[in-house]
Amino acid sequence: MKRLGTILAALAFLAVGVWAEKVAITFWHAMSERHSPPLEYLTQKFMEENPNIQVELVYQGGYGSLSQKLIAAVAAGEPPTLAQQYENWTTQWLEALVPLEDYLSPDVIADLHPRFRKMNTFDGKLLTVPFNKSIIVLYYRADLVPEPPTTWEEFLDLACALTVDEDGDGIPDRYGTGLRPPNPEIFLTFLAQNEGSILSEDWAEVTINNEAGLETMEFIAKLARCALVQGGYLSGPFGDGLIAMFVDTSAGYPYNLAAAQRGGFEMKVAKVPCHKNCASMVQGTNLGVFSVNQTDEQIAAAIKYVEFLLKPENTVYWAKETGYLPVTISGIESQEWKLFCEEHPERKVMTEQFLVGGFGQIHHPAYWDIRNAMITYYEAVLRGEMEPKEALDALAAELEMIISE
Repeated sequence: MKRLGTILAALAFLAVGVWAEKVAITFWHAMSERHSPPLEYLTQKFMEENPNIQVELVYQGGYGSLSQKLIAAVAAGEPPTLAQQYENWTTQWLEALVPLEDYLSPDVIADLHPRFRKMNTFDGKLLTVPFNKSIIVLYYRADLVPEPPTTWEEFLDLACALTVDEDGDGIPDRYGTGLRPPNPEIFLTFLAQNEGSILSEDWAEVTINNEAGLETMEFIAKLARCALVQGGYLSGPFGDGLIAMFVDTSAGYPYNLAAAQRGGFEMKVAKVPCHKNCASMVQGTNLGVFSVNQTDEQIAAAIKYVEFLLKPENTVYWAKETGYLPVTISGIESQEWKLFCEEHPERKVMTEQFLVGGFGQIHHPAYWDIRNAMITYYEAVLRGEMEPKEALDALAAELEMIISE
């Protein structure tokens, strides 16, 4: 409680700009290429409004590199002031983070969209806030797909109909869709649409290989027969004319649009084909403020920076420039965002997809290992190396060991 009072006092001083010396904070991130300039713009704007705070943006490479560097930094007791982090990273260092509900304005917390607020709450504590959040949607070529599929059956039938081998060499010259093995979130989206789950609600039982899980993996296996299966991003083959449609995150929009423009065709966006419901998995990271090795003034400055990023005009700017979603109620419901969505129908689709069925990762402390295990068996099914039931039973056995440790 004593430190909380000190930090609140520091926030008060920072609010009126009378702190004796400039407070420097570090922000580790993985925003590159098209996503870095908007972050730099917002950060510069924040520092102009708060000349007594210096925010050092430190690009740490891709998400894989960022995660490894954060693991090492937290273990060494030397994390940055704040950093981007997925939920399954956060579960590795809960005690190293500032409980944000103690510091953020109640109005700011209330403005977080309830779906996002749930995703950022761990053991009843708001430890992170949403930042670069995206939603899985369907991208498609308007010249090849006059009407986007709306159900699993339509998606599968159209994907196979659009897979063609023009030269007869046994290798398709164009695939109806594409699937990335390192991305089990596509499987999890369809699993949720089939009312399935990885674990039971109390995490006591592995449920991924039950009837819902098997039906879902069998659908994925059928889809894979009419899909380009590759580990890299699908924007490249999309622009090369190798894929007619594919499921991807809204964050990929600027890259996929550039690919379509390079390929000389019109790209459109639709909701993910539905099954029993229209669930779609939320992607992207959150922001967490570390308490370890940070002064009270640095924590206070980081809180101020976080609140700045969550202002409706700033979350809307970030969304407009990047393909991510506004993360606050005021941002989503703002006139600026509504007008932007009217002018950009694809962004309206993304917002509606989130509001209809957006869901996040489970917060199991072993989700990091759970996800890695899913990647292995998901890829085996996509590449035809294992049958769906064989893969799911093997995965379930591995998950049983993981959650029992």
